[in-house]
Amino acid sequence: MNAGGPLPSSAERGLNKRLLVEHFAHLEGQPDWVPSALHRWPRAVVRLHNRLSPRLPMTHPLGWIEGTTWADDEERERIDGLADDKQESARTLHERAVFFRVLRTGSPPGWADWKPEDDEADETDDRGEAD
Repeated sequence: MNAGGPLPSSAERGLNKRLLVEHFAHLEGQPDWVPSALHRWPRAVVRLHNRLSPRLPMTHPLGWIEGTTWADDEERERIDGLADDKQESARTLHERAVFFRVLRTGSPPGWADWKPEDDEADETDDRGEAD
């Protein structure tokens, strides 16, 4: 499967934007929401962060970098409900979207399988001969 290159695709950027908007909408109704890994944080700190993260630049909701937000959980449930042949590509898209939320030093998911598209394979060279 050709998952994509070293940079995020427009589909991955679009998925991240959609998930961020969905998660902020969820936080408006449930300001106490916190990822399970942070359940011991004081409620006042969680509420303050959840109120400020949509308003402050460079501040994201709790669990955004790890892919553990409410919207990510909902996206995983949606992917589980897809047909079997579409689940792998949807999971890879979501994994790559989470990977590109911050600068990371590792390789993105599917990078080992990626090959650049070669549109010039059938074209002739400058001398008019085929490759």
